[in-house]
Amino acid sequence: MSELLALRLLVQADLDDAAADTWTTAEIDRAIQRALSDYSHVRPQQITGTITVAAATREQSLTTLTSLIRVVRVWHPYTAANPEDPPEWRRFEHWGSTLRILDGNVPAIAEVIRVYYTTPQTIHDLAGSTAVTSVAPEDEEIVTFGAGAYAALEKARSSVVQAGISTDTPKHWEAWGKDRMAHFAEKLRQLKATETLKLDKRTEGWKRPDTREEI
Repeated sequence: MSELLALRLLVQADLDDAAADTWTTAEIDRAIQRALSDYSHVRPQQITGTITVAAATREQSLTTLTSLIRVVRVWHPYTAANPEDPPEWRRFEHWGSTLRILDGNVPAIAEVIRVYYTTPQTIHDLAGSTAVTSVAPEDEEIVTFGAGAYAALEKARSSVVQAGISTDTPKHWEAWGKDRMAHFAEKLRQLKATETLKLDKRTEGWKRPDTREEI
């Protein structure tokens, strides 16, 4: 069973719609996408990649790093065959698709910069994604909570004037969805607190050079 199918079944079970009589697969998948986006803002994937310097300048393009959300650390120079120990962490600014290294030597042509960055979480097959599923098994419940809430609230909105549906049913879905959304928000809040505790604030690259505030 694929991860997406398993997650769909969990959401359908939460909605008491195992037979898919009320919500279509497309509606469930859209709700999963919305919950996954919220989850990704709190616990994104942590990725490492490299940039090979093409021009000797402090500003380097990040366009080769796909789906980048945020640069977390920069190591330069980096030698894959014999990594520097300790790493040469650099202070930096990240603006759009540009990385500007603020200290140390100007990157030279053919040198390598190692970048630690974040990207959105993925679920294989969701919206046609070919990426492997990155959501940790222990976090599937969080995404399920959010997806159920989004599905219920959207159905409550769209079925208000739908023929054949009791006027009380949309109210029930709305109340259930709001309660579920509150639980989802609380789980994300707890997750964010956990992620904050993980941050290693010892390296200079974690601070904005202008304000010295932690990022």
